[in-house]
Amino acid sequence: MRRVGRWVTGMAAMLAISAGATGCGDGSGRDTATISFGRMAGYVWSGHVSSVGAAWSVPTMAGGPGAAHASTWIGAQAIAAPARSAFIQVGTTEDRGRASHPVYAAFWTDTKRGYHPQVLFQVSAGDRVSTALRRVAGRWQVVIADATSGQRAAFGTREEGAAAFSLAEWLQEDPSDTSGQATPYPELSEVRITHLAANGVAPRYADLYAQWMSVGGTNLVPTPAREGAFSITRGEVTAAGRRYLRIARPQNIAARRIDLEQATWSATTPARRIRATSAAAAASERAYAGSLGRTHWPPAAQGLVRSLVRQVRLQERLFAAAGHRAPASLTTWRRGLARLTPDLLRLAHRVRRALHLPEVVPGQSPSSDRRTP
Repeated sequence: MRRVGRWVTGMAAMLAISAGATGCGDGSGRDTATISFGRMAGYVWSGHVSSVGAAWSVPTMAGGPGAAHASTWIGAQAIAAPARSAFIQVGTTEDRGRASHPVYAAFWTDTKRGYHPQVLFQVSAGDRVSTALRRVAGRWQVVIADATSGQRAAFGTREEGAAAFSLAEWLQEDPSDTSGQATPYPELSEVRITHLAANGVAPRYADLYAQWMSVGGTNLVPTPAREGAFSITRGEVTAAGRRYLRIARPQNIAARRIDLEQATWSATTPARRIRATSAAAAASERAYAGSLGRTHWPPAAQGLVRSLVRQVRLQERLFAAAGHRAPASLTTWRRGLARLTPDLLRLAHRVRRALHLPEVVPGQSPSSDRRTP
């Protein structure tokens, strides 16, 4: 059975979003970037998660030959090593096999089940379904109800019950098969998810992180969340958005390399090694801030980019100081970064929203997500 995708967190996933542009020019000054984002479109909320809920009408698959697969779901995830993040989801699958006959089903799955969908009952295109995940006393309550047919599944499980869940998710997905390969994505009727709830209340739009899906050369993006609802529609990256991604790409590559390096440090790490890595980080931040500052941005983003540049400069100075004289301890080195992280991430979020780009979800720790703008 194919895998219904799990949200992959951490620096690798952030870089896939931040540095999504490849082939950034042909030498003529024209931007020829081909930008590809992930295979999930919708929203993610970050914070302590005890419950998630939403409702939607099962999307209708257009007729046509050949297999195609999609899924619409809510989920909750804990931040851990990406390969073993605690995760649970419930939703609907929209499938068409080789016989070209659409099949729709309610499902659930989690980390213990390898993310393979566990079918609960069959549904039909257009059925109105509501979903909920609630954790009480280390036990998840999983609910999905079809108001059109009257079918319902509700049960409890202690699987995934012990972790500290920090992401709530409302997503439409182009899933992968059992080998991890992307499956053909179908043409669907409007995907509209309503009654969004995290911990029993509708999340604020300002606190949501937009996720984009790239399929068949097209970007599918969520509309702005209004009154706890949004739709999935086609979207384009603006020229300003492309400029931002082009500028961010080398900085994020350097950040990834530096993060991998500092993750190996211990109390016995030579000071000269910390100094060399810090100096490289300072140079990367300096180049990033300089490129952002020299570029013309749309009015909606100008002030935000200026604030982001100031915050990046603060990180540059912190790294530069450590590049000249390594701090007395790794704790000191990392504490300095952690102090700057919240403001940097908030600014990056607002800049991306102003430029109409997919937004980076906070990652595993300050050390892994500090340079993802």
